[in-house]
Amino acid sequence: MLTSYELLFCVFVQILTAGICIGVYKSTVAFMQQEIAELKQDMRKYNNVLERLIHVEDSVQSAHKRIDTIEEIRY
Repeated sequence: MLTSYELLFCVFVQILTAGICIGVYKSTVAFMQQEIAELKQDMRKYNNVLERLIHVEDSVQSAHKRIDTIEEIRY
């Protein structure tokens, strides 16, 4: 009789342990998915800044060319 209680207790502990492991795994996956979504959003913002910076650099480059031509005409 004692062995059947021990067996039931062992089965209960194993089921409980498996449930805890599955719960930790699911919460970790959910956390990582949330972090990945935030990183994607940050990357989109960063890419937008890079596109704007490239546009500004092109504008500055063309402005410098115009200034150089104006200086050549003056002198």
